[in-house]
Amino acid sequence: MSDGFRAHPESIGEAAKRMHEHADRVEAHSRKLDARTRGRALGQGPLGRAVEKSVRPVIDSMITDMSKAMAKGHRSLGQGLEITRKNLDEAERAVQKGLRESGSSLGEHGVDLSPGQSVPGRQGLRELYGRRLEQRVDDLAGQGHAVGRHLRVTDQQLKDRLGVPVMQGPSAAPYVAKNPKSGYVVSTNKIDPLHGPDARTRLPEPDRYYDAEKAPNKHVCGSHATAFSDSESFVMAEEYARRQLDPTNPGQQSVEFSPSDAWGPGGHLGRMKGYFIDPDTPLAHDGSVNYRADDFRGATIKAYYEPDGMGGHRLHTMFPEPQTKHNRSRH
Repeated sequence: MSDGFRAHPESIGEAAKRMHEHADRVEAHSRKLDARTRGRALGQGPLGRAVEKSVRPVIDSMITDMSKAMAKGHRSLGQGLEITRKNLDEAERAVQKGLRESGSSLGEHGVDLSPGQSVPGRQGLRELYGRRLEQRVDDLAGQGHAVGRHLRVTDQQLKDRLGVPVMQGPSAAPYVAKNPKSGYVVSTNKIDPLHGPDARTRLPEPDRYYDAEKAPNKHVCGSHATAFSDSESFVMAEEYARRQLDPTNPGQQSVEFSPSDAWGPGGHLGRMKGYFIDPDTPLAHDGSVNYRADDFRGATIKAYYEPDGMGGHRLHTMFPEPQTKHNRSRH
């Protein structure tokens, strides 16, 4: 038992409660301080009025804006701890239920217990969790193209999916074509990630530019090629999206949500990746394409489902959607 993993949800719950109480205290202090200072002059005469005009906004901002930000930070920590406690409780109940109902040993699931252990150690739990994640990903891979285009892809595949800029104008002075509405580069010769990471060398032209699901149609991709960085992020996002589906609607459904809805409060920029062709400098000096990494501030996640023929839904695709205002021309 000494080498096993043991969590204390009750301690996490108590910590979450303290975070919320601290946020309440910050807000209460802010209200008291605001009541004591608002409306009171900081000085008299011309000089006093000048000081009042320049300093008052700073003081009011410190009292209100900074206090709100501090309180919001504490509440976010509290919410994150509550989510963690809830997940631990659910995981513990699931493990206990599974052990009660299953007549097999943990060894049959690839988890070996050391002498004297009654629960798996950390390494065993990590390995089991990783296998369960990949099993779920394999299942989702058979439902649509979300995994093949937006998870199990390399950075080079994302860039190849964007293709190369379309050149227009006279041959003596060609220039890169751009979409007149969005300002993004118009591109061609896009390679579908479903062809695999070696498509550029394995497939001849024009086969490599066909859509793997709709050949001989050419593969289509928007201005951004995005993906999830790891299986856990993908599975958690899909589980959240699936819970939002309307069970009374047997047809196509789509869900758009914030990353924090699926992954909890906090920064999640590392869970997503993607590229677009730089509209300012589409081509480098050597003629190679200049791909820029996506900025995922304010991004959303979009998931699309199709009927599975059995009364449920299968995942057709799911991907991160960057905000245009954070990913456009620098000018």
